[in-house]
Amino acid sequence: MMFDKEYSFRGKHAEYVVKLTAEYDDKHHKLFNTNYDVYAVAPIIGFLYQRKAELDKTGDATKIFPDKLIKEQQNLLFNYRLIMLLDEKHEPDFNERINKAFRYYGQEKATPDEELYENYVRGGVEVLFEKLIEPARSAEDYLTNLYDFMEEFDERYNDSVTTESIVDLCQLAKN
Repeated sequence: MMFDKEYSFRGKHAEYVVKLTAEYDDKHHKLFNTNYDVYAVAPIIGFLYQRKAELDKTGDATKIFPDKLIKEQQNLLFNYRLIMLLDEKHEPDFNERINKAFRYYGQEKATPDEELYENYVRGGVEVLFEKLIEPARSAEDYLTNLYDFMEEFDERYNDSVTTESIVDLCQLAKN
């Protein structure tokens, strides 16, 4: 199972996560409190931005301990299933996306899907770093970058979320 053992960000992704969780001013403000917070958001960002990244095995690592992942396993599994259900580019057949989200998880057959999910995690970390950290030079820049990112995200994705699509997803969850 993916979410019941220690997780490590490696190489440049570890560097990015360290910067995303670092204090950006003398008042101890952070954009993300923990590595887990980045890990919980990154796959959704990676998927929505269609950004995938391969594992970088160079350099240091930063970790999330198993107790935190186990505690948050249901939330992480929700993200995984959501991406498997929505990723029409990776799997055009709707019924097979349902299988990937619910039936195959934890089996050897799910290995390519779990790798895809991890690629979205790393891609999401890159997007978050590029949008929030990279252009920042001052404490005020961090807040401006966060505001701009949230506004861009809202403009980019809120138009595509309709009441009908929410009802459709709720109906799917019932079945």
